[in-house]
Amino acid sequence: MLTYEQLISLLIEALEQQQINIVHTQELVDVHTMGRSLYVTCLAPNVDKHGNWTRPPLRAVISLQWPAELTVVSLHGQPMIDMLNQLVARRRELQQEHLLGFELTYYLPLSQAEQAAAELSFQTEKVIDLFADQFDIDNNLAINAVMRYGVDQEPMLTQLTVTRQFPILRLELDLVEEATTAIADELHEMLPRLYTAFPADPDEPGLDPQLYLRPPIA
Repeated sequence: MLTYEQLISLLIEALEQQQINIVHTQELVDVHTMGRSLYVTCLAPNVDKHGNWTRPPLRAVISLQWPAELTVVSLHGQPMIDMLNQLVARRRELQQEHLLGFELTYYLPLSQAEQAAAELSFQTEKVIDLFADQFDIDNNLAINAVMRYGVDQEPMLTQLTVTRQFPILRLELDLVEEATTAIADELHEMLPRLYTAFPADPDEPGLDPQLYLRPPIA
């Protein structure tokens, strides 16, 4: 069974092999449960990661929620691993969700005209067409929109995101490598494609630069 540190190392290595433009990483620890969370933010290849962004252009965020019990399992060895495998097998019998997996969310920038038009169906069809050749697209594509309605104002489409899931069946090297490679391959293909379809607004002010530091555990 792989540890959290090994899992993150495999993810970062897969992204670096595909030369993904990593701009920021964040790792959080729940001081009560000792669960862990990871967030890795990536930009399109030609976007300056040190640019002054207040509202970033197209970006993709990889997230992972690592349950505290998995840390306990990795610390206590084979008996706990056997118990975990039994739990995973039981969950599959009950057709419950996977124990662990990566979530990949694309944040799509919208121009002022697109926000004002609030044409959600048009934007949805556009996104589906862009992802049409990706694997498992029928059951693994969530498009989420945030609409803002003001008093005596026209509705505004303020946010549009696309989320994909990359489950990990077991914490074994080949299965984790399969998931991390799939994420890196998709980002390598989809970030340039989405950046062309959802270009950054040149008039947008920028964010304070965020320096990417490779996670020390990786």
